[in-house]
Amino acid sequence: MRAQWAIRTEGLTKVYASRHQTYTAVYNLNLQIADGETVGFLGANGAGKTTTIKMLLDFIAPTQGRAWLYDIPCTEPRARRQVGYMPEQPYFPRYLTPRELLHAHAALAGVPSREVKHRVEVALEMARADGFAHRPIGKLSKGMTQRVALAQALVGNPQLLILDEPASGLDPVSRVEMRNVLQALKEHGKTIFLSSHHLSEVERICDRVAIIHQGRLLAFGTPEELTQQTDRYVLVAEQVTTDAERALRQLCSGVRRDGAQVNAVTDGERVYEAVALLRQTGARLVSVIQQRETLEEAFLRIVQQTPSTEFTGEKAA
Repeated sequence: MRAQWAIRTEGLTKVYASRHQTYTAVYNLNLQIADGETVGFLGANGAGKTTTIKMLLDFIAPTQGRAWLYDIPCTEPRARRQVGYMPEQPYFPRYLTPRELLHAHAALAGVPSREVKHRVEVALEMARADGFAHRPIGKLSKGMTQRVALAQALVGNPQLLILDEPASGLDPVSRVEMRNVLQALKEHGKTIFLSSHHLSEVERICDRVAIIHQGRLLAFGTPEELTQQTDRYVLVAEQVTTDAERALRQLCSGVRRDGAQVNAVTDGERVYEAVALLRQTGARLVSVIQQRETLEEAFLRIVQQTPSTEFTGEKAA
């Protein structure tokens, strides 16, 4: 029977101490991520995202608390047999080609020799890196290198992917390609835990989102649970005359004509006035929809509502 939780932490805490000060990077982190979920891990620089990932992979030891991967303590090497890891800043030998690199990583991942060639080609194809797999890594662009890093995380056919800023430094086209790859992996049933600064990308593919700030978990839920209704309304109308459109611009922002329809955005104070205007001028109102926050807006609201905490000098309880 497969474990219920792909990732589970209890009171996970990391404190860095020196002779002069104590700094808490992660404090009392409790997470439960189900097998097959795609979870975004959001936070500003220094929030504790990479420190958390390093504790999950046993790169660093927690000061307090425990963590498990598929019910196996993270401190045990066998916990990482089902894990593929993509670091934020991958460093590969520049003289190797992606195909050569993946052959080496397949061996490290314990892939049987008779399956290595097939696994390498599958990983390159899934990461969209097969088109340049013959070129030295030192001659690849940032976006290409990121795809190679994803391919090396995939070559062992892991069930759990831990990705640290997979879209870091990518241009818009490359970000879309990366998102499409992650969406395909999600559809294949992989568990994905990814940290990211690109909240719009996270909102599109993640089942749940965890927000960490100054080492503390502030919120954890679906994008729908974390976002709130705003005071903005989107009006869509047809048969809007030029004079009515001009008057509508005095009440609304973002008024634009799209073929036979006119779209407009207004706040709660003026929405009734805008609807009345459209009706009085003979326009046909198609819809009035109250907008929700974007995930980015929800993230900023949640973080800004949290009192700033200085962890310098604080000891883990």
